[in-house]
Amino acid sequence: MDKATIITLVLGGSFAALFLGAPVGPLLAFGAMAGLFLLTGSFEAATSLLLAAGFDVSSSFGYIVIPMFIMMGAVAAQTGIVNDLFDAAYKLVGRVAGGLAVATCCASAAFGAVTGSSISAASAMTKVALPQMQKYGYSTRLSAGIIAVSGTLAMMIPPSLMMVFYGIIAQQSIGKLLISGVLPGLFTVLVYSVIILVRAKLNPSIAPAGPRFPVSEIVRSSVKASPFLLVLAALMGGLLLGVWTPNEASAGGVVVVILIGLAKRSLSFQRLFHAGVDSIVTSAAVLVLVMGSILFGKFLALSGITSGLTTMTENAQLSSFQLFLLLVAVYLVLGTFLEGISILALTVPIVLPIILKAGWDPIWFGVILIKLIEIGAVTPPVGLNIFAVKGAAPELKSSDIIMGAVPFWISEIFILFVLYFAPSIALFLPSLM
Repeated sequence: MDKATIITLVLGGSFAALFLGAPVGPLLAFGAMAGLFLLTGSFEAATSLLLAAGFDVSSSFGYIVIPMFIMMGAVAAQTGIVNDLFDAAYKLVGRVAGGLAVATCCASAAFGAVTGSSISAASAMTKVALPQMQKYGYSTRLSAGIIAVSGTLAMMIPPSLMMVFYGIIAQQSIGKLLISGVLPGLFTVLVYSVIILVRAKLNPSIAPAGPRFPVSEIVRSSVKASPFLLVLAALMGGLLLGVWTPNEASAGGVVVVILIGLAKRSLSFQRLFHAGVDSIVTSAAVLVLVMGSILFGKFLALSGITSGLTTMTENAQLSSFQLFLLLVAVYLVLGTFLEGISILALTVPIVLPIILKAGWDPIWFGVILIKLIEIGAVTPPVGLNIFAVKGAAPELKSSDIIMGAVPFWISEIFILFVLYFAPSIALFLPSLM
């Protein structure tokens, strides 16, 4: 069997299995094993690579950042932090027309930064923020839309598991990748907020002003939410200044978040136990995915598909901007039917050699890729954040969530092009490390 047939069978079979709902990690491992066996004709060679990948993932100290950040997010979610963050933002800016939606966006960004999960952020903010926006007469579409899209900020703002996963596959500095998402994430929050405030100014009926709170109450709510924000600032500041590594930061984050939960008396032993169980299950799934991705990358390299595509791209003589447009189109299509982890696992081993040959910075490309995955998270028919909002508020119409997200979806495309023409937004902070 020739290489072209083997590649077609493995890639075609992998995509077909993903459509049918197969788990990504085992699927990639199985596809890579089958491909390696067909390429080498040796079952022992394929199994030895499987064992090597398994040993590497299970024994490498560098991968400890994954379960630690997952544990940090799981513990933080058990402490009721989302209520504290929204309450602080709500009392600070809720009195402004559109302020509740801006508060939701800011609280989602902060909660996503602590948990690292866009689905968790969208689901939690639906339960906390949606009733408040409905209470004060906010448009259902605006309310549902901003919750869905602002949940995606968890993918960009550190600690982002998507960034960590990309760093492992692309073999890039996880510390630099985490820091690179800070300014693009804050820029996205700013753009969302401007859109909300402009729409509220043009049509006050969709986002009326909320209640005013005394300064003492604003200060009290801000102080209540501040410990978690200080933890994030310390972790990211320490990474930026080189005080600690990502592994040390993630482990320290778990300890501090547990201490904060205990001090607030919001973290019981039972909740801590549940957080630990959730973390173990999620970490195991992610690490199996990492192992599958490593194997799949080895298969792609051995098959020659990566070098072949790189040569094909060179021969096409595409300009940097044309290559960017091509990749944006491909990833936008993939984002309509695949979730983010699947996209990273399947495409990074193929695309990375091409962008390196084009002279692109892999840290900057990681930010672009995560931004494209953010867009995919609110793009039907998959749109996981749309389903998260719908699941948390079944009474909402899916059409209202989708239509509410459209203006912000368009703004994401704008932000994507800003990041292309101004790469320093992503690269400035990593350059200081």
